[in-house]
Amino acid sequence: MRWDVLRGEVLSDPLARGYASMTDEQVAASLNTKDRQVVQLTLVTAKELMARMDPSVAAGILQKLESEAANNPVVKWIMSFITGGGEGIDLGHANTRAQIDALVAAGVLTATEGASLKALAERTVSRAEELGLPEIKPWMVAHVRGS
Repeated sequence: MRWDVLRGEVLSDPLARGYASMTDEQVAASLNTKDRQVVQLTLVTAKELMARMDPSVAAGILQKLESEAANNPVVKWIMSFITGGGEGIDLGHANTRAQIDALVAAGVLTATEGASLKALAERTVSRAEELGLPEIKPWMVAHVRGS
């Protein structure tokens, strides 16, 4: 258990969740509630896109990217990673997410398609998970509060 991390969270309340006015039980419940969106490393290939998305949507996205690759060297490389038999591209990486936004802005992908791609790298976690902590029990909160 990383007591220093829990202590820092509960005592400084960096997200202004109102821990100071909560009971130990309420703080534990707040920390364990899955309400935080995080972006994680998510390598995908064409095969993975077809498996994780509606196949017709994935095929449409891949077709658009393939067409754009003829005129855009960045997209050409992206497609080589997606279709080249390697690990794929990381949809959680900031550069990849920025490129998706650029493709949406350029009208290559729709906003819905861009959001669908980015959503593959997003996960909802608890604040405790986000901090690398186990499920928090009320007694743990009492411990770090010194009560």
